Amino acid sequence: MSLLPLTASSIASREANDPLMRALRMLVGFFYLPHVLSKIIGFAGTVVFFGKAGFQPPEVFVVLSGCVELAVGVALLLGVFTKYAALMSAGLMVVAAGAIMIVNGVGWYWNKSGVEYLVFWAVASLVVFADAWRKEPGLLSWVPGRS
Repeated sequence: MSLLPLTASSIASREANDPLMRALRMLVGFFYLPHVLSKIIGFAGTVVFFGKAGFQPPEVFVVLSGCVELAVGVALLLGVFTKYAALMSAGLMVVAAGAIMIVNGVGWYWNKSGVEYLVFWAVASLVVFADAWRKEPGLLSWVPGRS
């Protein structure tokens, strides 16, 4: 396996027999794009939320989270480093759920400031991770010289 499996044919061949998993992977990736955009457009409000959640300095964490979300989203959309991006996605959702609970208290329903939406996307991310792991077990399989 090459260090950067970025060719369209390598992505297509890995997922040719599994169009539903490809659709889920791309949907999870696409899901991040509006969130990155909202961090840019609503930067000041997002900074206030991050500050209330305990992230200090909040401006740094807003930029960091936006960059990580963009990287995860693009990786999942393109199907590169899928295991790592999907695992990172699940982690992002856990951190976001924790922040929501710190700011709004413990709640389930997303329309009442709960974590239902975030849990759904964390589980979807874990499904994408599990599928990628099934296709290529191991977390360090991309390291050159390692079998």
